[in-house]
Amino acid sequence: MGDWANFFMSSASVSSNPILFVVGPTGSGKSRLALELANELHLPIVNCDSVQVYSRVNIGTAKPSLEEMNSVPHHLFDIISPPNEFTAGEFRREALSVLENLVPSTPVIMVGGSGFYIQALQKGMYEVSKVSESVRLSLEQELAQRGLAPLFEELLARDHELALKVGPTDTYRILRGLGLLRTHGKTLTEIQIEFQKNSDIAFPYRFATLGLQINRSQLRERLQRRAGQMIEAGLIEEVETLLADQLSDWAPMRSVGYKETLSYLRGELGDRAQLITAITANSMQLAKRQRTWFRRDKDIRWFDVETEWLKARSFGRGFLKSGLP
Repeated sequence: MGDWANFFMSSASVSSNPILFVVGPTGSGKSRLALELANELHLPIVNCDSVQVYSRVNIGTAKPSLEEMNSVPHHLFDIISPPNEFTAGEFRREALSVLENLVPSTPVIMVGGSGFYIQALQKGMYEVSKVSESVRLSLEQELAQRGLAPLFEELLARDHELALKVGPTDTYRILRGLGLLRTHGKTLTEIQIEFQKNSDIAFPYRFATLGLQINRSQLRERLQRRAGQMIEAGLIEEVETLLADQLSDWAPMRSVGYKETLSYLRGELGDRAQLITAITANSMQLAKRQRTWFRRDKDIRWFDVETEWLKARSFGRGFLKSGLP
């Protein structure tokens, strides 16, 4: 058996077709490797990127080209139209539905750098109803009128464990924790305990996770070059079109590439050179967060992009071919 054999995880019969996850920081070459393997072995690709699921955001997301998407089947790209948004829980349900249809007949390649999405799929997550609209609006009004400190104090009193984790300045998680409390009458801690007792979270397929790593200086060069190419390809015009449709607050517009272009269009960045610098810097910060996230998973098999590309392809090919006739 190949070297890959020691690196797969399974909760299903080894007779099931395998799934290869290709992960790593932005700009590391995940899509390129996935496409090379998919074309060689004639396999489908499933998206695990939290922004590429959205339509109309193409240039800034480094989404595969139309030609690339037509070369092999691509799934979970361009499935959410504005102004709709997409949660990790919704991604897990959609991804499992896609895999249920694909895995009986073919191995699958899943690619993306959104660690939370991948964790939700592989290990499950807390299936909690959304915060009610009335509660959300009430919290936003309180935030505007009273500030964040009183809301943090409420969270500290009602879900002490969560409050200690998120801290007094994390607006999103403070509002999320209070929103769950006020909507469902349960703390996030209680929801987690209930989930662990009652939920079967096992991923029902045989899989391996291949990670791509790259030297920081080389990554910076790649990201700076890519930022310039995105602008040349029409990123500014793409964002202008979205702004014209009143989509400045849409979730993808808060992602790297789009938020900097918004700043540029608002006059907060002096010229395109400063825009490229801002996109590059924030892309590097994103890459650092992605590396930190993925390094927690001890089952990922890592390969250096510059020196081990062929080894990475061999590892992926060997694992995927274990499910081919």
